Amino acid sequence: MTKINKKIALLLAIPVLMVAAGLGLWLATQAAVKTHQSASNELAVQQSKLINKKSKVGTILDSKQPNVSAASALLDKLFTLDWTIFSQKEFDAKAKQMTPYVTQDVVKNSLDFKADPDKMITQTGVVMTYGHMDFLPTSASAKAVKGKVIVFVKSHLKDSADATTRFVYNVSYNPKTNLVTQLDRIGTYQLHSDSSVL
Repeated sequence: MTKINKKIALLLAIPVLMVAAGLGLWLATQAAVKTHQSASNELAVQQSKLINKKSKVGTILDSKQPNVSAASALLDKLFTLDWTIFSQKEFDAKAKQMTPYVTQDVVKNSLDFKADPDKMITQTGVVMTYGHMDFLPTSASAKAVKGKVIVFVKSHLKDSADATTRFVYNVSYNPKTNLVTQLDRIGTYQLHSDSSVL
């Protein structure tokens, strides 16, 4: 073959090679998409199984420990009122809204019922929103359910990003009166991650 024929053959071979490479890439992409879809479907199935299992555990807890379940529901309602604060006015009104769920002893002694004479919400402009709680019962009977609660509260100042604070409480609940009999905030819980284990 002459030099010119080789160049023409090479020029004709380049588009063929490009089409073949494109086809190969497309097939590889399709295989990756199918694998990803299969993995996503499997994950969805596993999540569904986990949700069903969690629901069954909750149902078992309700049937075996109705007092623990009742305490958890009342505490959730109480902390929603306690830690959802968008203004000083709401902060000042929260004690009155929380009073029907607690004993008078709690109203007198709990930090969560203390007034704010310094108007800290107005001064700082902080906004707080109750996220959720983790209730860790330590004992349960027909007379009392006792335990610890970690309350997760999101807060932010004006345009800054949200920060999560975890407040820790010692709590007690009376199933007969359906009232919280102890609401002692004992501090905040800080979670530090060790990046070396990740």
